[in-house]
Amino acid sequence: MPVISIEVNGEVKSPNIDPSCWISESAWIIGDVTMGAENVVYQGVIIRGDFAKVEIGAKNVFQDACIINTAEGFTTKIGDNNLIGFNAIVHGATVKNNTVVGIKSILMITVTVEDDAMVGATSFVGMGKKIPVGQKWIGRELKGENTQGKMWELGRQSWRKMGLAMKNQKGKP
Repeated sequence: MPVISIEVNGEVKSPNIDPSCWISESAWIIGDVTMGAENVVYQGVIIRGDFAKVEIGAKNVFQDACIINTAEGFTTKIGDNNLIGFNAIVHGATVKNNTVVGIKSILMITVTVEDDAMVGATSFVGMGKKIPVGQKWIGRELKGENTQGKMWELGRQSWRKMGLAMKNQKGKP
């Protein structure tokens, strides 16, 4: 797993990753990134804190090929117990706790996804939009309550369990 320090304006920025995380050897974590306990980062994920800081809480799952990045002046914040789906992009946004960001979804600068909310697969959430607590965003607009929270909790737990099991598999087929 490439964990890369970078120099920005004469200051070296290095990732700070809790040792309880499992990070695939093909994931990249670059620059000013802080990552809490028991996160699981699958193949092809890029987490890039070059223009600004990326702050990640605990027990999140980042599925294959998602991108977590920043824009100059916009910190990316991801709370606890979230599932960031395959090929999703979180770009200078805030994702609070117990959320799902669906497959191939895009969150732009200054988006806020509140607790227990859901962004459906292939959705686009434009700059400055807010997804309220317990609501779901499908496509390009808010679509009502997120009644699938308990189902997604099982998914978050199973993906985290699998990833943490892989943590001890290094060098084995």
